[in-house]
Amino acid sequence: MESYAISRLGYGKKVNEDFFGACVSADRKVRFTVVADGMGGHAAGDVAGSLSVFKFLEIARKYVYDGEEGLSDFISDSVVKVSRIIEDEAAGNPDRKGMGSTIVIIALIESESRAVICNVGDSRAYVFRGGKLTQLTKDHSIAQLMLDKGYTRDEIRKYLSTNAITKAMGFLSGTAPAGLPDMYAVDVLSGDIFMLCSDGLCSAADDYEISAIFRENKLQSLENLCKSLIRCALGCGSEDDITAALVAV
Repeated sequence: MESYAISRLGYGKKVNEDFFGACVSADRKVRFTVVADGMGGHAAGDVAGSLSVFKFLEIARKYVYDGEEGLSDFISDSVVKVSRIIEDEAAGNPDRKGMGSTIVIIALIESESRAVICNVGDSRAYVFRGGKLTQLTKDHSIAQLMLDKGYTRDEIRKYLSTNAITKAMGFLSGTAPAGLPDMYAVDVLSGDIFMLCSDGLCSAADDYEISAIFRENKLQSLENLCKSLIRCALGCGSEDDITAALVAV
């Protein structure tokens, strides 16, 4: 496997609240890649984003693979634990009250050609396979709720000035499906390129534009592909931080 990631400030931003990271499990059977997009006033957004990534990786490095179902349970439980750490940090510091973060995780099981994916919020996972880009996660957002009710994307852009999320790190209960991260399991094929990204990319550039970049750059290095994705989002005027993490099989 090969991987590469880039994070850039959006226009008008002074602090990048996006974070990414990767690690392997203790037995080296699972490769974890994580992207988070923090939110909150003052310094709270970057605190929540960094805690989401680095506290999860701290736990993941100690994991020993115990089957796909066990891996899925481990990721879900770990994300809830990290969410509670963020909640406790916010409760103990008035300047960080209300802070939160998205998170999206892919765990590639190298020996089984399978992957487990987790998301909270509107950071996304995609796969580029056979010339086609497919979104693997579903956003937790007001816009997604409107899509589910039959509104078109043009109507949503007309009615929504901002795309508020409906689930976030720092606000998970861990006691009911509505308070848990979403989990997915997918096959992994030779030639796949998985992408994790913050909404600074996917809200600025649509899937058609992102897919075109993959087709045009698929024979180049992941570094060049990543840079092309960031340039596209900046060219579309993204005002949010932009992060793309690629893993090629």
